[in-house]
Amino acid sequence: MKKVILAVGSSISAYKSCDLARLFVKGGYNVFVAMTENATKLVSPLTLEALTGNPIYRDSTLWEKHEMGHIFLKDKASLFLAAPATANMIGKFGNGIADDLVSTTFLALECPAMIAPAMNPNMYKSPGVQMNIERLKGWGVKFIEPETGLVACGDEGKGRLADINTIYEAAVNVIEGK
Repeated sequence: MKKVILAVGSSISAYKSCDLARLFVKGGYNVFVAMTENATKLVSPLTLEALTGNPIYRDSTLWEKHEMGHIFLKDKASLFLAAPATANMIGKFGNGIADDLVSTTFLALECPAMIAPAMNPNMYKSPGVQMNIERLKGWGVKFIEPETGLVACGDEGKGRLADINTIYEAAVNVIEGK
């Protein structure tokens, strides 16, 4: 069974990670979820644990589950998928910052990485975020472009998390080498 690391950031669209995890499990993948601490305020780790059948990894439980969680998570992984990925998460990845479980796992990867951004349209088009996206693309990280539309704060533009089925299909294509 192929292993997928699903990294969940603190976008309001974090609730969609539940459906994404369910799609992977239904597709026969072993899903391990790594959440930022702020993401746990938006979606319950218990929900994701019930959907995946695996313990949820985050900073506050790192030492309870495994001494080297970021190393354990990356071992034998077929894909690292950050969905939703916030500007903060993309910035950490793009600048080699490793100050939480998700960012240390990303830096230790030996498998393909994909990122599905989700944020306010003004944040998404900011030069800093775009610079980090381009840097990560240069490293071989694949991006699933956000959609254009109304976001939670009421602004409209490019920044909505891509459709869950689109993310899933793109991820499966990478895992299966298509």
